[in-house]
Amino acid sequence: MLALIADRYDGDRQQVCDATGMSESRLAQLLSSSYRHGQGFGEKAARALEERLRLGPLYFDQFAVGEMATPYDVLRTPKTDADDAVTVRQVLLELTAGSAQTSLHEIAPTLCSWKFPKSWFSTHGLHADKLFAVAVTGAGMAPRLHEGDVVVVNAGDTALQDGAVYLINYRGEAIIKRLALDLGRWFMTSDNNAGKHYPRLEFDHPDCVLLGRVIVLASERI
Repeated sequence: MLALIADRYDGDRQQVCDATGMSESRLAQLLSSSYRHGQGFGEKAARALEERLRLGPLYFDQFAVGEMATPYDVLRTPKTDADDAVTVRQVLLELTAGSAQTSLHEIAPTLCSWKFPKSWFSTHGLHADKLFAVAVTGAGMAPRLHEGDVVVVNAGDTALQDGAVYLINYRGEAIIKRLALDLGRWFMTSDNNAGKHYPRLEFDHPDCVLLGRVIVLASERI
């Protein structure tokens, strides 16, 4: 059991307690060299631990001491994508007009926690350190994006693409707009049809700086 804790849980007994639902005092009792006169925990406890820790059947029997111990192959639970999940943090932005440099201040997720398997990053050619999540403000991108929605932004993608949605530093303010190419000129457009409230604006430096492309959306509206 001690070897299992060291190997799978980096020696952290609290993780074992969380996984099995047992108290720290109960785990300490099972690990005590004097428990059951040094014979270790019994068969009932072994089977319960194997089930809760998702170990192979009779996992603990192979480590039994004595001539009657029967050898068994260890069945390791294969790693799943959930085990390799990478968290993308939600942030507040601090911007300077005309600059691509941003200060990211991590905050507690407002809508959901973002966790992606490593395979997702490799499949889409993404790098975890280039992704962050921000909350949508305003109604300019409605009905596609609503106030309070949260989007993941890829700061590694700042190439202009017609029709793509970007997070933009516009005169020191973070805005989300769709880029449109019209007669060789780039414009920031809103999905909201109330044109007089959300007119298209020409994308022009230094007033406009791309911070990254919006790639994932979480919303409570369908």
